[in-house]
Amino acid sequence: MFQRFAIIGMLAFSTSACLVNISHVSNPDRYFEEARRNAAAVAGRPGPAKELRVLVYDADERKLVRVEVPLGLVLRLVEREFDGDSGLDLDDMDFCHSGGRGCDEARRKLRKFRGKDLEKLPLGLLVEVNEDDGERVFVYLR
Repeated sequence: MFQRFAIIGMLAFSTSACLVNISHVSNPDRYFEEARRNAAAVAGRPGPAKELRVLVYDADERKLVRVEVPLGLVLRLVEREFDGDSGLDLDDMDFCHSGGRGCDEARRKLRKFRGKDLEKLPLGLLVEVNEDDGERVFVYLR
């Protein structure tokens, strides 16, 4: 999962319309609370989305990465990464930590996901992950 966000971050470094902020913090709570408020503020508003925002915290390194990328750039990156197919390859990904409850259904839905579907998603929260080891991810559309 972090590999895909790193790709988005690398694209952001090479593009002037993107913002990438990397900082070292011991407690990322206020940043995630702010992101949650921002996502809630746009949730339910009519789209289309113009920007993808990603917040990732690596607890081991105490590294917080904030990325803001125009959605058009994300769509081009997704198309290129998946060779035009835009389907997600989940064979090597372990993203479901619910003890098996609903994991197969989640994987089935994600396998049908195509990059161009990002344009159809509602504004607001897309993904929020809080791992037991302290790693966190928050992704939303604005």
